[in-house]
Amino acid sequence: MVTIYDIAKACGCSSGTVSKAFNNYADINSKTKERILKTASEMGFIPNTQARALSTKKTWTIGVLFQDESHGGLTHYFFAQILEAVKEQAEESGYDLTFISKIWGKQKRTYLEHCRMKKTDGVIIACINFDSEEVQELMKSEIPVVVIDYTSPDVCSIVSENYRGLNMLTNFLIQLGHKDIVYMNGHLTAVTYERINGYKNAIQQANLRERIIDSKYYDRETTIEVTKILIDSGDLPTAIIYQDDYGALWGIKTLREAHIRVPEDISVAGFDGIELGEMIHPRLTTIKQDMEGLGRGAALKCIKMIESKIITKTKTTVGLELVVGGTCQKIESR
Repeated sequence: MVTIYDIAKACGCSSGTVSKAFNNYADINSKTKERILKTASEMGFIPNTQARALSTKKTWTIGVLFQDESHGGLTHYFFAQILEAVKEQAEESGYDLTFISKIWGKQKRTYLEHCRMKKTDGVIIACINFDSEEVQELMKSEIPVVVIDYTSPDVCSIVSENYRGLNMLTNFLIQLGHKDIVYMNGHLTAVTYERINGYKNAIQQANLRERIIDSKYYDRETTIEVTKILIDSGDLPTAIIYQDDYGALWGIKTLREAHIRVPEDISVAGFDGIELGEMIHPRLTTIKQDMEGLGRGAALKCIKMIESKIITKTKTTVGLELVVGGTCQKIESR
């Protein structure tokens, strides 16, 4: 097995210099570092992660706490793409990801206990009940934490412009001549309330009737059920904004099965900008979130806190855009 002493001998330097090259210390010449890393690769050197952890007092792991209420897990179209971006950025920065849960074999642990047992350097939290005592305990602990799509003065966060997104989408429909617009909201979270307020502001500015229907994010059965109830009510709006693109696609299917044409009879829009929306015909009108920006941004914020050893509580906002597809139509053309 090749050791750092073998590499030091081959490069004509000390083992300490080799260690500095591997751990990316600033006080080492860039050309020397490059030569050491190239030699190590040619010699087939495999770093000892346990030794690295002891020398740097880091495990080079970031915990991920992800538990959506719809229990979609890693099949969740929206958050799966965010987590992929987190993974890519973490790996590029030399970190591994580990999932955090309350189950450790047959034993139950709090999220904080799990993080401490795994000695994670930091944690990224997404899509969970942020108000639960165990999540709050973790966010207020000594471990660097970044939350996605949640804001609190107690924690570092990265969020989309949720208020602006729903406000922009509602105003787009109003500009198309729609005066009866339903918004189906998801689980009542901080994100949902921001979107509701964005919708309400646009509706109130246009002196229109508010029509908000409770639904759930990423939930096929609930979306189908509330859409059927709306159809059966005999009071169909001219446009529906669904809680997410996943819901919008199931909503369109349910409407079409009831012989209601989209967009000829009713306009439909979603929120998120997942790839599935591009695959249907006509393409779904939606608000596209910057999923890569959210994921990479969360990872970078977490890594910055880990490496600076300073826990911050800053909020970063990531932009979004209106994607005009073919599922929304001007009311005059009907």
